[in-house]
Amino acid sequence: MRLRYLRRGTQGLGVLLAVFGVTGIGMTHLLFPGLHCYACPLAITVCPIGLMQNLIIAGTVPFYLVGAVATYGLALGRGWCGWFCPFGTVNDLLAFRKVRFRHALSPLKFLVLVGTGVAAWSLADTWFCKLCPAASLTASLPYLGLGVAQVNTPFLVHMGTLAGTLVGMALVSRFWCRYLCPMGAVLSVFNRVSLFGLRLRADRCGQCGLCVQACPMGIEPHRDINSPDCIKCGECVPVCKAGALSIGFSLPGVRGRVPLRAPGASARADRVPPHQ
Repeated sequence: MRLRYLRRGTQGLGVLLAVFGVTGIGMTHLLFPGLHCYACPLAITVCPIGLMQNLIIAGTVPFYLVGAVATYGLALGRGWCGWFCPFGTVNDLLAFRKVRFRHALSPLKFLVLVGTGVAAWSLADTWFCKLCPAASLTASLPYLGLGVAQVNTPFLVHMGTLAGTLVGMALVSRFWCRYLCPMGAVLSVFNRVSLFGLRLRADRCGQCGLCVQACPMGIEPHRDINSPDCIKCGECVPVCKAGALSIGFSLPGVRGRVPLRAPGASARADRVPPHQ
């Protein structure tokens, strides 16, 4: 329970840093490690996906973007999604139904990422930002409240994508994070090698499935430790009665962080047990 309260605290901090500008840092001085619209009138940070599109349009080599994202990725991987991202917090608030992860749909977020880059290069416009539901929530609605935005076609498009995404979140926990978030696609590349992650004592694991039931992403933490789709939220840790799972900082590849790759291989104490 203490772990959950700690995560709620960091999620609240992410919302404050993104929306209320408590640090006073200018909008272009910091890259936010989550999906939050850089056009938000109260934002203090730059959305990585928005910055990526603008750099592609300008034909600029994105040294700062790549360096910042790599730093975030090597530190926490998709842990940013589970512990910090404001739009991820919205996903959690609507996570009423924990359903199994559909691996066939997992590549969709990479298609969104690639499509975003291609659209920016070929159309010279930030088209993803015109459809992004996070932008709907953190830019379109605040601007409407401030009297800057008007209820026109672009605004209604944003409201449509936001409504569809919210319905998806209510029907499938972490729907946006699972299948559509391009920032999640980027950070998933670092999930296996990030310093922060889950660890498994396979000798203690009885494969009861309680961790699977608790996982908001609908994956099997004990069978595929720190998979690219794991947001490292730690919800699986306290429900494990055997104490087989833990979460924290450690070097990649150490005991308990190496997934079993061959389905028929024998399970070792530092590896994930195979399917029975």
